[in-house]
Amino acid sequence: MPKILTDVQIAFYQDRGWLKVENVVPPHSIELARKVSAGWVDREVRTWIEKGLLEDGFEHLDLEHRLKVAWNEAGKPMYHRSPRRQTVCAELFQFMSEPNIIDIAEDLLGTPEVFMHGVFNLRPKLPDQRWTRTPWHQDSQYYPSNTRVHTISIWMPLMRVTTENSCLQVAEGYHRGDMYAITEDEETGFLGISKEERAAIPGIPVEMEAGDALCFTQLTPHAALPNKSDAVRWSIDLRYQTIADAMVPEHNTEKNGGRERGFIARSEADPASVGTWEQWGPLWEGDPYSNY
Repeated sequence: MPKILTDVQIAFYQDRGWLKVENVVPPHSIELARKVSAGWVDREVRTWIEKGLLEDGFEHLDLEHRLKVAWNEAGKPMYHRSPRRQTVCAELFQFMSEPNIIDIAEDLLGTPEVFMHGVFNLRPKLPDQRWTRTPWHQDSQYYPSNTRVHTISIWMPLMRVTTENSCLQVAEGYHRGDMYAITEDEETGFLGISKEERAAIPGIPVEMEAGDALCFTQLTPHAALPNKSDAVRWSIDLRYQTIADAMVPEHNTEKNGGRERGFIARSEADPASVGTWEQWGPLWEGDPYSNY
């Protein structure tokens, strides 16, 4: 019996390659992710102040506006658009351990033996900032040794997302095909699908509320729409595999460290093997590949 999804939802995911699950991430977990995000913004702004790029830290502004205002005032300096290592902390691990999220992964993987993949993104999307706009891509293009290994991505916004402020769009049914040739996007440097091929992909925009979760496979093409609002759009995405798949070394050979920096999120067969913050946190120390 599924823990949190219905059989109809699971069948939809398997048939279409994606699934939106409404109101599944509890408010306290959303607040944890927002706290981690705010902590990163504070450290980034203080760095700009130390470099003499800013005088005002804009502490009075909320998460949706502080980074945008400070970045513009600092002269639009470069920053990590996916600051993984910089956001690793006990609160982030607590968010990753949210039972409802792991329940979704268990239902879609079809097993209680669930591994948290080492690639995650806590990402700010500023208004009209082209170099953070993720083009059409498949997640497997970032870890091609996983092309045929079922890897579930779960993307969660930290506020309401619409076609105005950069919700995701997905290509329905395309997960049944192969991985596209890997192309580096000229404008952003992101990996993805060539301009010629992406032009033929029909996108389905998925508007969401904070607390919703968008699930898709490693082969499902997806992209972010531009942020045309006046606020930062924040999101976090996690990935899951079965423990059996994750433990095969040749399935995770890329520098992104899907296996090396992941952890066992749930195991009925061996509950003592479930990862802890004390085990996971040190895996990120001194890692040169964890931000981009």
